[in-house]
Amino acid sequence: MMWPDDPNRQMTLLFLLALALLGFVMKLVALLLPSKGQIERRGISWVLVSPDSVSRSQPATSVQPVMPRILMLSALLLSSYWVYWQLVHGFQLRGILLSYLAVPCLFLLGEFLVGVETLFFLPGGLLLPALHRRPWAARSVADFWGNRWNLWFSDWFRYCIFSRLRRRPLFALFMVFAISGLMHEWVTNFTLYHVTGRALFGSMMIYFLLQAVGILVERHFLKGHPRLIKFFVWLIVVVPVPLVLNEGLLRVLHLWPE
Repeated sequence: MMWPDDPNRQMTLLFLLALALLGFVMKLVALLLPSKGQIERRGISWVLVSPDSVSRSQPATSVQPVMPRILMLSALLLSSYWVYWQLVHGFQLRGILLSYLAVPCLFLLGEFLVGVETLFFLPGGLLLPALHRRPWAARSVADFWGNRWNLWFSDWFRYCIFSRLRRRPLFALFMVFAISGLMHEWVTNFTLYHVTGRALFGSMMIYFLLQAVGILVERHFLKGHPRLIKFFVWLIVVVPVPLVLNEGLLRVLHLWPE
């Protein structure tokens, strides 16, 4: 295969390679840690990085529930890209506005890819667990990251870190988000630097450490104020999105205007 000349395609390929290596390391760590009693199901264990994710898979005997969802996600994903580029070209948008506009594309792409993966594993009689669970309905920052966004990685953090550091919850909290920051720096900012020479190192680490601080704030200062907490979720999770959905990730998603 010839190496593409387009920087965005280079970014996508390197991102996928970096992500594959990261997934292998995460899976290896989960396998080497002492078992908590879960029994991994053979056949899909390699695609999921945590036994907790494997245990959340469901039996499936038909493609009927999956195919309509994939078709619907395909249409929504194409529509989101079309709307994105119409707005970007029509209003000559640049800067942080691109990050906010790209959020639906990122969400739908993740859902679509998991749907396609699920289709491949259906012959084995198993339905892969959901990647997201209505993230817009999050009731707190902790709820967003622990129960609603990228649940495959959440399962890994819960299995490999939180369950091992129950007696040191504050350390575990910051360790989880620091490791998440390093993961995102590796697959995105390092790749961006390799392809374009642009150094955005530290931006994603700042974003994820901010999430840890946000969880502490809502736990200690916002208890008993559910409406305020819901506003706080948007403030902490969405407002600083340009730090994580930056030029590197926009290039990976082919959403970066040259």
